[in-house]
Parts: sequence; C-alpha cells; structure tokens
Amino acid sequence: MIPKEFVHYQDKLYWIYRKVKHHQVKEGSVNELKEFWMCDMVVRNKNQNDDALLFLREIEEAQIVKDLI
Repeated sequence: MIPKEFVHYQDKLYWIYRKVKHHQVKEGSVNELKEFWMCDMVVRNKNQNDDALLFLREIEEAQIVKDLI
C-alpha cells in the first residue's frame, strides 16, 4: 500500500492508513482496530459535517548507517 495522505502531529510525521467514519465503529473497539491494523495512533478528525477516525502509522526518521560490516 502506497501512502497518499500525510499528517504532521506532535512533531512526528504519520501516514493515514485508514479513514473510518466515527459512527461506523463501536465505542469500545477503537483500540482493537488500532492493534489489528498495526497503527501507532488514532485521532479524531472533526470537520463541518464529517466526523472521522484517522488510523495513523508513524514514518520514522531515517538513520544513516556508516558501517555495514
């Protein structure tokens, strides 16, 4: 899956793995979905008429490796 949408949140970069309407998810099962989809964070996105849950995966900073062996 190629990430298409990115979110900058708390000085970290995330890509939106799934976007789900808030009313489609049972109240107690958000954490279970987060673990099932292997996401790092879930945030609630409130727009004018759109109330969605964003399941986010963190994009870690690149590390430079000098010696391979």
